[in-house]
Amino acid sequence: MTTTKFKLVSPAFAAAIALVLSGCEGMMSASSSIEDAQSAFEQGQYRIANAHLADLLERGETNAAVRKLQLDLMLKMGDGNRAIAALDQLSEAEFGGVDRRVALAHAQILQGSPQKTAEIYAPLLEEDYTEQDFRMVLWALRDMGEAEDFASGMDYALEKFPNSPYLNALAADQLYDFDLPEEAKQFADRALQNGPGIFEANMVAGRKAIYDGKLEEAIGHYKKAHEINPAMASPLSNVVGLHLDLGQVDEAGKVIKVAVQNFGDFPFLQWQVARYKLATGDLQGAREAKDRVARVFADNTEFMLLVAEIETALGNKGLALDSYRRFVREAGEVPEVMAKIAELEG
Repeated sequence: MTTTKFKLVSPAFAAAIALVLSGCEGMMSASSSIEDAQSAFEQGQYRIANAHLADLLERGETNAAVRKLQLDLMLKMGDGNRAIAALDQLSEAEFGGVDRRVALAHAQILQGSPQKTAEIYAPLLEEDYTEQDFRMVLWALRDMGEAEDFASGMDYALEKFPNSPYLNALAADQLYDFDLPEEAKQFADRALQNGPGIFEANMVAGRKAIYDGKLEEAIGHYKKAHEINPAMASPLSNVVGLHLDLGQVDEAGKVIKVAVQNFGDFPFLQWQVARYKLATGDLQGAREAKDRVARVFADNTEFMLLVAEIETALGNKGLALDSYRRFVREAGEVPEVMAKIAELEG
């Protein structure tokens, strides 16, 4: 790897649910404490921790410990706006330096403002970056589509922190996005080896297993990722999709029941719900789930095929043909698809 400096651009599923649904009301019957919230947070019970914090804040307990825990919780739950709101309530003396910089950078990325994160780091020398600084700025550059700066920055970061599970997972993810699975493998393996309890390492291990054709193994990695951070929608959504890929419809249904209660609005989950409904013969349910996310995945060729399959099952040949033909325009003539078009036209 090169050490070339880079220029930053400026501009137990059911049990968990039972705890939430049956435990919160009883839990709130007595006043919550910061210890209650901290304990729930450390056990990965983020919804319960959030309920305790809401009770504390409602009672006016807004000290630094409460706000710091709220900040950490919002970052874990992926809520950038509320993370920034919590950070704004903490003074530099209460929470400052590198930790504050990284937290703000993280929150801005979650907020959908990677440019702001890049601007934080523009005046700083990369040789002064911590591991988490590199993680944040490279994450931002990736979200901004700055592939060249990301690549040179990742080289420099991995020279300094070669065993970082966060950086190796990020590098592997980018390479998988570029459809370079062979190049990605070493980074994915290093991420998991050095961070078996880290969310990102298990997520990228799932991607690696899929590329290797080991779908059952991928399910295991995504279930582990869900255990690490049950507030994220992607792991369970991926588990559902993989069960369907394997023809394990009943297993997919079991996971869907849990996932929809927590992440019903997550687009990729609704895609998998549509697939599940189609597989179980609930054609109207399949159409409804498909329609909920049709705009999100309008240009996705795999989604075009799902739409065509649903409309074919419903007897809507015209709509099915429209979707198949769109697929051909975008992806080219695939024999199986051409055969379906011919059958519908005949």
